[in-house]
Amino acid sequence: MTQTLQEYYLNTMPELHFALVPECSGDGDRFYRMLPGYGKGSLRQICFNDMFIVLIADYRPRESFERVSEISQSYLEISQFETNSSYYRIGGRKMEPVGKGLCCYINRSKRVYVHCKAGAPVRFTKVIILKEYYDAFLEKRYGDSYTEAEQVMGFLSRNPNMPELNLIFQQIRRCRAAGKAQQIYMEGKILELLSLAVCNYEEAEKRTPVPVRLDKKDLRGLRCVTDYMESHLSEYPSIGDLAGIANMSTTRFQMAFRKTYGTTAYGYLKDLRMNRALLLLQDSEYSVQHVAQAVGYGNAGHFAGVFRKIYGITPGQYRRVQEIK
Repeated sequence: MTQTLQEYYLNTMPELHFALVPECSGDGDRFYRMLPGYGKGSLRQICFNDMFIVLIADYRPRESFERVSEISQSYLEISQFETNSSYYRIGGRKMEPVGKGLCCYINRSKRVYVHCKAGAPVRFTKVIILKEYYDAFLEKRYGDSYTEAEQVMGFLSRNPNMPELNLIFQQIRRCRAAGKAQQIYMEGKILELLSLAVCNYEEAEKRTPVPVRLDKKDLRGLRCVTDYMESHLSEYPSIGDLAGIANMSTTRFQMAFRKTYGTTAYGYLKDLRMNRALLLLQDSEYSVQHVAQAVGYGNAGHFAGVFRKIYGITPGQYRRVQEIK
């Protein structure tokens, strides 16, 4: 078993045929480029005080590959994927696709398998936070009453679709600071990310408990609903349609969904749409009207209003900021 994350990533880069580019690297900031015979693209690894790691990847492998990791350190990994060409498996579970958007993983020393397809682009931003850093953050916030690390981490792993998180990942990916300024910026964004996770957890805890008991079949049905939402963002499903996918009555479905995801089905769908919109707006070939329709808004003005309420900026303003950078 690999003992630390640092050891794992030092060994992983050459094994995946990435070579360090010294002229593009600095203290704690290592830039790698894929060797021409194995693919093209880059991977950037930013480490701070052995407490957290940021990975920024944009590459296309020539051949399929699978990477197996088994790390003894406890850590929280939150990622934003802009492609859907990767697959993963934890322990003895079956291989699952990694869809576009946000995902969260809590390492508990299990073996993890990651598979990438030949010729398919891989683009993601990962924030890996060691438990020591996470604990220190919550202890400072709660003092002697700090007992909630696992609860907050578990909540985030089940509910990673906050659009605000998506925006933070884009800001991390496009950061141009270097040296100490980079460290201050990155740590500030990671603290912002953790603050959002704790805030949402606290809000969920204040809600009145939903009086419904769920079994594995119910949870599988709800997962079918969220999978359907992700692959049909431009559609307008009724609660009856979604309840039918979950094989539940409408009343039971609404209670079950809120209990599991901490929001309504339509609230969850809105977050998915805003997450996808943020990524689509980076492509200058798509007009704001096109992006609005792609994520289920027939009226571009309505879409812009929802976007601004969540991100504090209009779609057009966000696009101009990206072009400047």
